[in-house]
Amino acid sequence: MTLAALYGVGSGALHAVTGPDHVLSLGPAALDRPERSFGIGLHWGMGHAVGTLALSVPFLFASRVVELEALASFGNRLSAAALLVMGLWSYRSLRQNAGARTARDARSPVMIGLVHGIGGAGSLLLVLPVLVSGALATTLLFLLAFAVGSTLAMAGLTSILARLGSALARSVLPRAQRVIASLSIGVGAVWLLC
Repeated sequence: MTLAALYGVGSGALHAVTGPDHVLSLGPAALDRPERSFGIGLHWGMGHAVGTLALSVPFLFASRVVELEALASFGNRLSAAALLVMGLWSYRSLRQNAGARTARDARSPVMIGLVHGIGGAGSLLLVLPVLVSGALATTLLFLLAFAVGSTLAMAGLTSILARLGSALARSVLPRAQRVIASLSIGVGAVWLLC
C-alpha cells in the first residue's frame, strides 16, 4: 500500500510538471498575479484532481468492458481543444486590457484544472489495466495519491513561473503572456491534428 501511495504521488507530480498544457494554461495568470500564484496552481490542481478522479474511478470499475485506448484518444483531443480555447481566451484578455499594464485573466483555475483533469485522465486510464491487476484498495490509493501529487506539484510549478516572471520587467510581461498564449494555441492545434 505504501508503495502504491508513493508511486501515485510521484506519478502525479511528474505528470503536473512535464505536461506543457499545464504550464501554458496558467502561465499568463501566474505572471499576472505572482502574489497569488501558489493559490492559482493549488486551485488548478484541485480541479485537475477532481476531473481525473471523476473520470478514472468509474472507468476503473468498467475497465473490463471499455476500450481504454479509444477513451484515452478522446481525452487527449479534449485536452487539446481546451488548450486551444484557453490560448485564444488569453489573447482576448490581453487585447481587452491593452491599455492596462497587464491583462486580468478572469478564468477560474479550478474550472481549467477540471477540464484538463477530465481530458488528461485518458492517459491515466492506459495504466489502469496494470493497476487493476492488484487489489481495488491499492488502485484507489494510487489514484488518490496521484491527485494529491499533481495538485501540490502544480502549485509549486505555478509559484516558480511567477518568480521567473517577477524577474522580468513589467513592460515585458504582456509580451511573455502573448508568447505563452501563442504556444498554447500552437500546441493545442498540433494535438488536435495528431
